[in-house]
This record gives sequence, C-alpha cells and structure tokens, in this order.
Amino acid sequence: MKRFFLLIQLLAMLAPVTVFFGYILMDEGDQFTAEHYMITGLSALPFGIAMLVKFLMSDVDKKSN
Repeated sequence: MKRFFLLIQLLAMLAPVTVFFGYILMDEGDQFTAEHYMITGLSALPFGIAMLVKFLMSDVDKKSN
C-alpha cells in the first residue's frame, strides 16, 4: 500500500510541474499573468488530495497486522 501511495504522490506532483513548464513553452518566455499562477496553483490540488487520502488511510495497514 505504501508503494501505491508513493506512485500516486509522484504522479500528482507531475501535474503542477508540467503545467508550469507548459506555460513557459507556450508563452515563449513571456511574463506570467494572474491566470497562469492560478492554474498552476490549482494543478497542485491532486497532490493535496493524494496526501489527504494517504493520511486517512494510514491506519488501515496498522490495523490489518
């Protein structure tokens, strides 16, 4: 189960990084606008959800042993 959550965290961390570099490539290095920052911040939401699920499921492994 720990490996599964590690995979989920790694995949969720790719979203904001991909969006951030995607905007840099699409805008050809132009300055970010407020919308760019908002979308980059919102793309970090899957990572937050993955961490919340990991926290909520942390006792499951302990109870099964």
